[in-house]
Amino acid sequence: MLPRIRARLPLWRRALRRRRRLLLLLLAAALTATALPGIAAAVVPPGARGTEVVVAARDLDPAQPLTSADLTTVRVADQLVPPGAVSDPAALLGSRTALAIPAGTTLHPALMRGGGDAGPGSGEALMVVDAPAALAAHLATGTTLEILAPDPESGLARRVPARVVEVTDGSPGGAAIAGAADAGTVELLVAVGREESDDLAAAQRGGWLTVSVVG
Repeated sequence: MLPRIRARLPLWRRALRRRRRLLLLLLAAALTATALPGIAAAVVPPGARGTEVVVAARDLDPAQPLTSADLTTVRVADQLVPPGAVSDPAALLGSRTALAIPAGTTLHPALMRGGGDAGPGSGEALMVVDAPAALAAHLATGTTLEILAPDPESGLARRVPARVVEVTDGSPGGAAIAGAADAGTVELLVAVGREESDDLAAAQRGGWLTVSVVG
């Protein structure tokens, strides 16, 4: 029997050599399949994992304080998160938006009453102006305005850029709410160029100011 086995050995060696390449390919494929999940996790950019932010769960009315039913969270890519975005809905409970907000909008300070940029920048002055009540829904901290006032020398109308710092009713408590200075106007605290403030104040005393919202 031993001679018979020895006679078959060359045949078995040749068969093994023929199948060695196939076996090596199968082994490589198995190792690759095992490693792929870890490789895939490593190459996914961290930003793709996202950050949770608070968004409006439904259309928000600026006249109503926010409740838990108004807020929800979604996960978005890090690069799409607006500055100051809130991650915890509890931080916004009881506050109010500065204007009507559609459902799905990410909430951040510029959209909240009293949020956004507060105070004048370099070379700016603060002053109070009245805007038509019809503009109230379009006014919020940071809104860009154009104030039309007569030029003191020529008498012709000129356009003065301004920025809303606060929408207020002028109450002693200073609450930043969209109230009215009288029946048909809204009182605004705005930042304007320092060199424009005197002329605008004089024009306002004469009732010659016109406020418009610009994009």
